[in-house]
This record gives sequence, C-alpha cells and structure tokens, in this order.
Amino acid sequence: MKRHITHCIQLFLGSFFALFTISCTSSNNDWQNIEFYNVEKMEQLTEEPINANQVDSADFGLDSDQDKRELDVKVDMQFLKPENGANEKVCNLINGHLMELLLKQSSELSVDEAVAEYIEDVKSEFHGDEVANVYYDHLTGRAEYGKENVINYRLIEDVFTGGAHPCVQTTILRFNTQTGDFITLNDVFPTLNQPQLQKILLEKLMKDQNVHSIDELHQKGILEMTDMFVSNNFALLEDSIEFHYNEYDIAPYAAGACTIRVSYQDVKDIISTTWGNHK
Repeated sequence: MKRHITHCIQLFLGSFFALFTISCTSSNNDWQNIEFYNVEKMEQLTEEPINANQVDSADFGLDSDQDKRELDVKVDMQFLKPENGANEKVCNLINGHLMELLLKQSSELSVDEAVAEYIEDVKSEFHGDEVANVYYDHLTGRAEYGKENVINYRLIEDVFTGGAHPCVQTTILRFNTQTGDFITLNDVFPTLNQPQLQKILLEKLMKDQNVHSIDELHQKGILEMTDMFVSNNFALLEDSIEFHYNEYDIAPYAAGACTIRVSYQDVKDIISTTWGNHK
C-alpha cells in the first residue's frame, strides 16, 4: 500500500513539474509571437524660386533646373500589431513610444497620422531652409526580437540638408514586452557600475581594432576628440549587448560608425539582476 502511495506521489509530482515547465516555456516565448507591420509613406516636391526680379537663366545659357529646390522625404517603419488579448496594451504602449521618441509626435495620434505629421514637419523645415537645393530625409525602422522579453528597435535616418556630405544616424531603442516600458541604460546598468562598463567597452574596442594603447587608437583617428563613453544606443541581443556609436561619436566621418559587442558573461558583475540572466 505504502509503495502504491509513493508511486502515485511520484507520478503526480512528475506530471506537475512537466506541466510547470511547459507553462513557463510557453510564457517565456509569448513575446516572440508579437507581429509587426510596415507603414511606408513618401513625398517628393519641387519648390520653384520666388523672385519677381529674377532674370531668365536661359538668357545666359544656364540650366534653369539649378534654380529649383527638391525635397525627398520617406518613412518606412515597422510598428507592432496590436491584437485582442494580452499583448494589445503592450503593443499600443510601444507604438506610442516609437511615435514620441522617433517621430516626435503625440502618442495620442494613430500611427498613420503620426507618420503624416512627421512628413509635414520635414516639409516645413525644407521651406524654411534656403540653403540646400537638394534636401532629403529617409527614415527606416525595424523591430527585432532580443533577449527574453525584449524587443529592440533600430531606426536609421539618412539625411542631407546641405553641406559636405549626408548624415546617417542610427538610434536603437529597447522595450519590455511584459510591460511596454522603454528600457534605459540605467535600467540595465546601475549608474555606479557604468564607469566599469566604460572600461570594458574601451578594452573591447582596442581588441576589435587590434591595438594595445590609446595612442594607437588615436593614430587610427579614434577617440582623438573625446574620451570613451557608454553609448545610449544599445541593443539587448539574445547572446550579447551591442553598443552602437554613430559617425563623429568616437571617430571622424571617414571612419564611419562603430559597433562594440560584449557578452552577458563579460558584464555579469555589473549588469542589473533584472537583465543579467543569460537566457
């Protein structure tokens, strides 16, 4: 009889832990079931010069097109698809963050309205800028699954408003898919630990550049005008943390952007307990 009871208990406990494991696995993977959709809108226009005293350039053998100013603005961004259910509130919150932080528009607007308002803002800047004959602003935004319960969002903005060359800037945001909250640097690395993180990044940068001193970095044009710092542009990937430095952040334009990756193991002693697990 005792043997039978013991067998029943073992069977019950085995079934319980199996169900518990399945339940946890399902819950942990729910964030990867969030779907995305693209919103794409572009507008091109040509602004003729307004000058009542303008002499017809054709009279001087000039190309009249040189007097025209052209604008090309394009938004191609992914947003989270809200569905009836547990993820609807989270998706709406994250979409609101994307509109406010990247498009500088109110989260009270719909996604389509926010994109349209952004384009109108760029057009206003173009009309108010009398310098550049060619003016363009292209936004490309993509969402990607990161470590457990994290979605990283990467926005690339390619802009030319006059000058020697275009400017390409990458902005990386992170969101908690359980709450919809924006994840800051201080959330991941407590302020007191960030000087140590800075040292780790510098060591990794030197290793990536195959140098052994700051002077050697300077010879490559890196960190000549600034000290090393922890970039707010970072992604919480599944196996590592990617820190992105845009052109001019730590190196000149000619050197381009720079990416430094550190594993979670590398920062295990300084990362917050919330994001420090290695799943």
